[in-house]
Amino acid sequence: MPHVRAWVPCLILGLIFGLPGVMEGKGDAAAEAQSEQVVEVTIKDYKFVTKQSPLRLGLPTVIKVRNEDAERHDFGSTMFEGLSVKVEKDGVIVYGRGVAGVLLDPKREAAIRFDLTRPGRHEFRCSIHPTMKGEFLILSTEAV
Repeated sequence: MPHVRAWVPCLILGLIFGLPGVMEGKGDAAAEAQSEQVVEVTIKDYKFVTKQSPLRLGLPTVIKVRNEDAERHDFGSTMFEGLSVKVEKDGVIVYGRGVAGVLLDPKREAAIRFDLTRPGRHEFRCSIHPTMKGEFLILSTEAV
């Protein structure tokens, strides 16, 4: 037991002052996640329901799409045209230019990551069910 008592104060001091290498890595990931804008889109009852805060141009953005319906849907937008996009779905990551959207089987989700660079109205839709549409309005504003 004497050896355990010697390690406890070192462990407590290490946690208070940070363990080199371990604590630094976690801090960087947390800072990166905080700088990313998140838009949540849920597909339910053949409708898109969005949850987001105001979006700013020039920041990394992730659109998280979840299909709650029992039918396959698609989430696509011209917003992604010409942009470098990374799609994460079912453990697979696809990236590049020319990614127009994602197909989502029932109860599945995907994350679409990109840098938001163009203001304007950007429609999103389900190409399988043409009446399913939504819109993001991205305004370019300057601080006063």
